[in-house]
Amino acid sequence: MKYFILVILLLTGCGKNDAGLAKNMAMTKDQRAEIENRITPFSIVSVAGAAESIAVEALPGEAKYAACGACHGSQGGGGVGPALAGQTVDYIVGRLNQYKNGEKVGSQSNMMWAQAGMLSEADIQDLAEYVKTL
Repeated sequence: MKYFILVILLLTGCGKNDAGLAKNMAMTKDQRAEIENRITPFSIVSVAGAAESIAVEALPGEAKYAACGACHGSQGGGGVGPALAGQTVDYIVGRLNQYKNGEKVGSQSNMMWAQAGMLSEADIQDLAEYVKTL
C-alpha cells in the first residue's frame, strides 16, 4: 500500500522533496505520520514495550489443517470426525500413516484414506506438529 501511494505521489509531481510534499498535500508532519501508521501492513504486529515490530508467521501445518477442520473442528474439538486437540505428535503421525496405507482404523476410515493419501511425509509431520498446538 505504501508503494502504491508513493507511485501516485511521484506521478502527480509530489514527493520531489519533503517541503513540496507537505505543501502539495497540505498536511503537517504529524498528519503524515498518522497516515503512515494507518497504512502499516496487517501482517506486522507491534508489541507494546518491544524495540521493534515482530512479523507473525503461521506454522507450516496450519494451512494444511484448514481441510481437516471441516470434520475435526477448527480448534480440533471434533465434529463429524473425532477430536484431535490434545493428541500427541506420534499419535497423529501414526494414524495418518495408517490411513495413507489404506488401513481400517475406525468406521470413517474410508473418508480418511483419500485425505491422507495426498499427504507427503513432511505434510504429515507438519500437521501433527500443528495439531499439538490446538
